[in-house]
Amino acid sequence: MARYLFGILSVLLLFCFSNALAQTGVVKGTVKDAQGSPLPGVTIQVKGTNKSTSTDVAGKFSIDAAKGSVLQFRFIGYQSIEATVGNDGPVNVTLTEGQKTLNDVVVIGYGTTTKKELTSAITTVKAENFNTGVVATPADLLEGKVAGLNITNDGNPNGTATVTLRGPSTLRTGAASSPFYVIDGVPDADFSLVAPSDIVSIDVLKDASAAAIYGSRATNGVIIVTTKKGKAGQSYLTYNAYAGIEKIANQFQVATASQLKAFLAKTGQSLTPANDNGTTNWEDEIERSSGFSQNHNLSFGGGTDKTVFGGSINYLEDQGIVKTSGLNRFIGRLNVSHKALNDKLKLDFSLSNSITNQDLIVNDIPLYSANGANPNVFRAAVQALPTRAVYNADGSFYNDPTLVLGYNPLGLLETNTYNQKVNLLLANAKAELQLPFGVLYNLNLAYQDRNTTGNVYLNSASELAQNLGGVATRSQDEDTKKLFENYLSYAHKWSGKHDFKVLFGYSFDQTETGNGFQSSNENFVSDATSYHNLALGTAPAGYVPNYGSFSDETLRLISFYSRINYSYEGKYIFQASIRRDGSNAFGANNQWGYFPAVSGAWRIIDESFMKDQNLFDDLKLRVGYGKTGNSLGFDAYTPLTQYGTTGSFYYNGNWIGAIGPTQNPNPNLKWETTATLNLGVDFSLLKGRLSGTVDVYDKKTTNMIYSVPVSTVTYLVSTLTANVGSMDNKGIEIGLNGTPIKSRDFTWDSYGNISFNKNMITSLGNDISKIYAGDPEGPGQSGTTVSIIQAGYPLGEFYTLKYIGLVNGVSTYMGADGKPTTTPTSTDRTYAGNAQPTYIFGWGNTLTYKKFSLNFFFRGQGGNKIMDASLADFNTPYSATTHNVPVITLSEPVTDVNANLYSTRYLESGTFVRLSNATLSYKFKVPGNYIHGIRIYTTATNVFIITKYKGVDPELNLSLNNQASGQFIGVDANNYYPKTRTFLAGLQVDL
Repeated sequence: MARYLFGILSVLLLFCFSNALAQTGVVKGTVKDAQGSPLPGVTIQVKGTNKSTSTDVAGKFSIDAAKGSVLQFRFIGYQSIEATVGNDGPVNVTLTEGQKTLNDVVVIGYGTTTKKELTSAITTVKAENFNTGVVATPADLLEGKVAGLNITNDGNPNGTATVTLRGPSTLRTGAASSPFYVIDGVPDADFSLVAPSDIVSIDVLKDASAAAIYGSRATNGVIIVTTKKGKAGQSYLTYNAYAGIEKIANQFQVATASQLKAFLAKTGQSLTPANDNGTTNWEDEIERSSGFSQNHNLSFGGGTDKTVFGGSINYLEDQGIVKTSGLNRFIGRLNVSHKALNDKLKLDFSLSNSITNQDLIVNDIPLYSANGANPNVFRAAVQALPTRAVYNADGSFYNDPTLVLGYNPLGLLETNTYNQKVNLLLANAKAELQLPFGVLYNLNLAYQDRNTTGNVYLNSASELAQNLGGVATRSQDEDTKKLFENYLSYAHKWSGKHDFKVLFGYSFDQTETGNGFQSSNENFVSDATSYHNLALGTAPAGYVPNYGSFSDETLRLISFYSRINYSYEGKYIFQASIRRDGSNAFGANNQWGYFPAVSGAWRIIDESFMKDQNLFDDLKLRVGYGKTGNSLGFDAYTPLTQYGTTGSFYYNGNWIGAIGPTQNPNPNLKWETTATLNLGVDFSLLKGRLSGTVDVYDKKTTNMIYSVPVSTVTYLVSTLTANVGSMDNKGIEIGLNGTPIKSRDFTWDSYGNISFNKNMITSLGNDISKIYAGDPEGPGQSGTTVSIIQAGYPLGEFYTLKYIGLVNGVSTYMGADGKPTTTPTSTDRTYAGNAQPTYIFGWGNTLTYKKFSLNFFFRGQGGNKIMDASLADFNTPYSATTHNVPVITLSEPVTDVNANLYSTRYLESGTFVRLSNATLSYKFKVPGNYIHGIRIYTTATNVFIITKYKGVDPELNLSLNNQASGQFIGVDANNYYPKTRTFLAGLQVDL
């Protein structure tokens, strides 16, 4: 396939270059603004060709163009115009400032509109405003850019960002709490198929009046990605590349070997000789001194009025800062569009293929533990004694089997291999046919195939497979997605005042998952073959291979949808939509649901009473209401009775595995439903110098899904997945864009957003009063939770002991009776604050001087608390001989047997301000028509952070250990892949 793809690319590239060979006469001219000042940087292009240039600092230009050809003049913030080349003389033009953004295209789902006509809360982020840096997933491009959209990530190249829009709306984890993604009209397409350099814009549908057209999958918002496409008569070839290095931003502060020994001597403790044989910084041992990253993207496009093509190839390598981790990905994309039947039929075909190789770490290996603890490499690096050597005299990894928490951190990485190869293919075909009477028919067919190969090898020295001679496991898993969509649309204008549009559609979406197998073997003659040949293992008699558990299932979603748009005089705008979804993921009595929405806008600026004012350039009021559902994260077997292994029984001299029910059926199970009321204002002031948006919303979620306890007298098993509760989010979002300074040579553009959200659990149903959640599983505290889910409190409310200080050298807490206690119980816990931020914000600035540009972007949050369980877990001064301790322990009394108990002592402020990104760039103007421009830049990410949080980083990645929901948010539990600080240099060449 790769050979065919590169062959096609080669032919298309030759076609691109062939358009650049014609030479004509030289046309000169000048471009000025309405005040007569020259405009530098204006793009001038010969219409229908790839010839273009730009004006110099004096507003002058020259370009090869034939008599009678048309020149197109484009400049950001000004109205584009065209001019025809005459017989002789210069072509001088004047550009006037215009409300360009009002005519910007906004993708709304099954169609587009303009910002001027928008009635819902939708934010569009263009490519020029994306975050710059080492970006493995497109979600990172939006970090801090959209009001109300909270994106968190760590430094793991194979990690997944947590994305939350307008607060959480579910108790469930993973996909259930994430927005719904649409790529080039394909719903639920995989983000790994898109290289960030190929994205033109990302539209975020925030309120239900916008998102309801996607029905039962839209509660958490919809993110629509639009990629580059070729344009008729405009051939282009662009090369983008960067290379960078990553450094650790911060480490967990633990005692050094000398500090630990001094503390032990002071407190009358001593190390065993076996654990006093070296001086080691274990965090340095598991981390590279620097990680290397590189990215190369070659994109192209062009064509004629009939046929347009485009495509790209992209290679990304991201070497993780933790040893043995890393990622490399190759993406190839090709799209072709052709018009036929006298341009009444438009056919589009696109093919995308990504191949991802992931080097994962031991934390990601499922089902393995030894020495009584999970093999968490970050926990091991903190708790390992700094007085222990890394290696034995013979070069093998040093271990002390007498230690319960005795993993060698570097050994966990070096002796255990886990990698995955993911091959992802998406083919998409579209047709658009103009029917009689102005009716337009659209057909959308898509097929996505994801093949994942997993390879695990625990070598003969692994602590996870002691005395087994090496254990190898290989797996293969395939998921497929088939999509059939078609819809009819009709638009009509009459009397110069009325504008009417209507859409009717049908969709069939089928996803098959779990088609795979797994096998394993052990006791290999040599570790050299790793997992590559399972037949070389010589497992003992009676060994049962690990066949895994793959559940082959088919999930179907059938939908009918419609939307109506009406505008009167362009001032009064109305939109209504409804979608009917049916899914086999839910109970037989609730497989169909309706999701309506209605919204309207009043363009106040167009009223007669606004004509004489000079303050506002644009002013629009919006209001919308709609209902959406959340069926994400459910499989086809969720409402059904399931059977599995339920123990064993003795029969005829043998123990036989028993099969019994493991899940209760629930024919009444339905999706979670969210109703949102949104009120918004869009405005522009001072001739476009200041513009912005303000939205106020109330988002109510009902029929929340949770596993509730039930009686086995009437049910098969003790729990039932059911709809039990409700939740509410209220908030306000503000987004501003301004140009404080704009002169001939210097421009300062500033943009920012801030959002406030208040979350509240309003009900948990009749059978549940409280849910105790958030178990960090610290030493000696397994089963101790630190959070509570309860009506009247927000999701992520901390519920823990109240620390009041030291009494006679022992940590003391407030008891439920109001008296101090040194022997607290679970009944002494109290409500202690919330893990959700009260506000999040982003603020960016772009300073442009001639051809130089400096952009820097801050983001942050506040009002939330973090439980620093990482600090609590190892603050045990009385047992510092068995594991290392945090620096704070060095000043603790050894008599404090309560020092590590989870309590308000370890609750800290999560407020921070981070300089997230800073980029300095310079654009070269290259003479001639072959190279249109060169841009070089240097970028630093995660430059610095201002925070009072004493842990590694206050911005926790909530995708870890079920932290994607209120059941674990805000708990720093020592499972955090370190954030990095990146420095990179990049190059962009436009041909």
